Amino acid sequence: MAEVSTSDRDVFLSSAFMNFMDVRERICALDENRFWTVGPNIRPEYGIPHFVIMDTLIEQIRKSKVFICVLRDVYGSSLFGKTESVSFLETEIYQAALFHSNAHFFLMEPFNPDERLRGLLELVDAIRPGIIPSKAVPEQQVLDGIKRIIEHTAAQKRRPWAVSLHKLVGEIASRRGHPKPDIEFLDNVFCSIYKEKDARPDKDHIEVLLNDLDGDTGVEQRLTRMWVALRELSAAPYDQPAFKEYLPLWDRALGAWTSAAAWYGLHGHLYAGRLAGVNSLLKIRAAMDWKGAEHGAPHYIHGTKGGRASEYYSMAKLMPRRAQRDEYLGLALTDLDDALRFVSGDVSGYLAIRGHVYCEQGRFPEALRDFEEMRRLRELRGDAGGVGEALADLGLIYLRLGDIRKARSLLRAGAEMLANANRYEFAIRAKKRLALSYLRLLQPYRAFREICEAYDMAQERQVYGQITPLMEIVHEFENKVGAWNRKHRPRRHQG
Repeated sequence: MAEVSTSDRDVFLSSAFMNFMDVRERICALDENRFWTVGPNIRPEYGIPHFVIMDTLIEQIRKSKVFICVLRDVYGSSLFGKTESVSFLETEIYQAALFHSNAHFFLMEPFNPDERLRGLLELVDAIRPGIIPSKAVPEQQVLDGIKRIIEHTAAQKRRPWAVSLHKLVGEIASRRGHPKPDIEFLDNVFCSIYKEKDARPDKDHIEVLLNDLDGDTGVEQRLTRMWVALRELSAAPYDQPAFKEYLPLWDRALGAWTSAAAWYGLHGHLYAGRLAGVNSLLKIRAAMDWKGAEHGAPHYIHGTKGGRASEYYSMAKLMPRRAQRDEYLGLALTDLDDALRFVSGDVSGYLAIRGHVYCEQGRFPEALRDFEEMRRLRELRGDAGGVGEALADLGLIYLRLGDIRKARSLLRAGAEMLANANRYEFAIRAKKRLALSYLRLLQPYRAFREICEAYDMAQERQVYGQITPLMEIVHEFENKVGAWNRKHRPRRHQG
C-alpha cells in the first residue's frame, strides 16, 4: 500500500495531476529541496483511507511556509473515489485560501476550467478577494513568478500557525471591516461541486462526514470535514424551498462548523467566520420542521441568538475602539434577552454567555450570579464537564475581584473536571486562567507549567484560537531551556 506523510519541506505545491505532471516536475526543479508534493498514487483506490490523505494534506499546508497553487482546467479527483464529491485539490485550496497568510495562486494557459473549478474560484474570491489572479498567463511567466517567490522566501522564518492565522484574520477584518450583524455564511455563494446541474447532495457522504466528528477529532479536522459536507450541500441551497429536506443536514454541518470556527480563532473572518455561520443557522432553523429536532444536541446553541451573542462578545474583545466594543457587547445582551425570554429547559449555556458579557463590562456581581446559577443547573443534570466550566468561570470573576486564592482553588478544580470530561477546549482556557492565578500568587514555576500544558493541549487539539503570542514565547523558551539542560546535564560516573 502507498503511504502519505508530511515532511519539513516548506513549500507546498498544489495542482491537478491530469496532463500536468511535466509542468509539476519543472516547477519542483526550481528548488528540489523545498517543494512538497503529493504523488498521483496517493488516492483511495490505492488503499489509503480518504480521511488520512485529506488530513495529511491539511497538516502539510499548515506546516509550510509558502503555498503555491497552479491551476489550468482540472478540478481534481473526488475525495470519495469513484462517486462525485469535493476533490482533494479543493481541500488544499480551501485550507490555503481561508487560513494561510502566504498563499499564491497562478492560472496557466490554456485556462478552460469546468463549472466545478470555476465555481470554486468564484467562492474563494468572495471569501478572500484578490487572491485569485484576474487572468491566465503562459507557463514561463508562471515559472518566473514561482521562482521569485522561492527566492524571496528562502531566508524567511516560518511563523507559528496560531500567530500567522491570528495575523491573517486581523488583516482581513482591518481591510474589509468587521462582519456586519446580518452577514451570512460564504456570502450565500452556492456553487455545486457536481458535473450535472440538477444533481443533488449525496446524503450518505454527508452522514459519513458528520459521523466522523467524535471527541477525538481535532478542531482543524472538524472544519475540513464540514467544509466538504457544506460544499456538497451547496447543490441544495438552504434558502430555496425546493431543498427543504436537506435543512437538517445543513443545520448539523453548519452547527459543527461554527463551533469549530470559534475555537480555531476565526472571529472576524467575514463569510467563513462564526457570525456568518450563526446567521445562516438562524435562517435555516426558521424554515425547518422542528418536530424531531434535537434541542439537546451539542451544537444546538450555536444556531440560536445565544450563539450569535457569544460571537458578538468574542468580536467585541477584538475591537480596537471602546465605542465599537460597547456596541457589540450591547448587541450580545439584546440577543441574550430575546433568547432567554423564549427558551425552555436548561438555560445554563445562555447564562454562561451573559456572565462573560457582564464580566467584560465590569459588572462582576451580575456575572457572579449568572455563573452560580449556571453551576447549580449543571449540577442538577449531572454534567461534570459543565460544572467544570462553571467553576472555571467563577474562578475568572474571583480573579477580577482580587480573591486570588479562591480563584486558584476554583480554577484548579474546574480545569481538572474539564480535562477528565474530555472538554479539551474549555480545559485549555481554564489552565490559562489558572496560570495567571499562580503568577498573581508569586508562584512563577507553577504558572509556567500550566501555560506549557495549555499550549501542548491546544497544539494537539488544533485549538489555535486559544494560543496567544505570549504562549508561543513561553513554549520557545521551554524548548531552549530543555535543550540546554540536556546538553549541560552532568554525566553520571560509572563505577
